[in-house]
Amino acid sequence: MSEAKTDVKNWKKTLKIVLNVVLWLFVAFAVVVTVLAFAAQRSADGVPTINGKCYLTVLSDSMSPTFKKGDLLIAKKLSGPQKAELKVGDVISYFGVDLNLDGKIEGANEENAIKSHRIIEVVYDANGAVESYITQGDNRDVSVTPDAPVKWQFVIAKYTGTRVRGLGGFLNFLQQPKGFLIVIVLPLVAFFLYEVFVFIKTFLGIKNEGKKVISTADEELIKQRAVEEYLKQQAAEQAAKQAEAPPEQDDQPKE
Repeated sequence: MSEAKTDVKNWKKTLKIVLNVVLWLFVAFAVVVTVLAFAAQRSADGVPTINGKCYLTVLSDSMSPTFKKGDLLIAKKLSGPQKAELKVGDVISYFGVDLNLDGKIEGANEENAIKSHRIIEVVYDANGAVESYITQGDNRDVSVTPDAPVKWQFVIAKYTGTRVRGLGGFLNFLQQPKGFLIVIVLPLVAFFLYEVFVFIKTFLGIKNEGKKVISTADEELIKQRAVEEYLKQQAAEQAAKQAEAPPEQDDQPKE
């Protein structure tokens, strides 16, 4: 019986440790996602950027097998001069060509979303300076013809070969208010409430550590002893009364 109780206790302890590890890993993940979300909001072009790296979601299979739809690309964010120094063969991420160019990039929408394709030709102006790039996806079954020329000002980043498979679509969902609420906010609230519960339970356990816990068997034994003591006391009182009572006199005359 004691071995079974020990096994159950060890199992509960192991389960608690695993649960805590999972919860803290989730908290770390939530922090990363939150940082990316705020980085995207603070970035002028709306692209999550941290320490010179930008994080982009692949929206189609036009570059398969180099990377696929739903992958997360970790690309190098390019400065102004770097955007005009790219070469044939580089994989670049850029805004759609139908955006207005008034000295700055204003943003993108579903129709002119960010694309990531390979440069197949560099177009120069009359002075020999880079004017634009012609790109095309590696998957020629999807990207049948080259893309329209992309002005170098629209280039965002250069792909350096780092990606996380399947994470891009999930992060896109998390960047939406509904996704962020369901996947991040609500679990974090539940985690916080759980930690408060554990803290209160631990605090009460420490507070009551010196107090003896009376089991049901102990309680029955105490009741039994109390009854025995009561009966002994009653017997003692009865004996005392009998001792104090005067002896009975014989009224019959003596011969």
